[in-house]
Amino acid sequence: MKTAITVLSVLCAVIAYYFGLRYFSGCDLGFTPAKQYVRNWLRTLLHTEVTAAREAGATPQPVAEQAA
Repeated sequence: MKTAITVLSVLCAVIAYYFGLRYFSGCDLGFTPAKQYVRNWLRTLLHTEVTAAREAGATPQPVAEQAA
């Protein structure tokens, strides 16, 4: 339990340090290319899955809600 609390405390301190340094320095600290890569990769993956599902006719059609 002590180890988990120590790890979480260190993790919180590192994250706070990163955001503090980023805020006060005004720099992005080099994570924008990685974030853009992941965002583009996810967009491509989602587009591929949606397109394949549409071609197969597996996408659900919107259903109008019925009043109870």
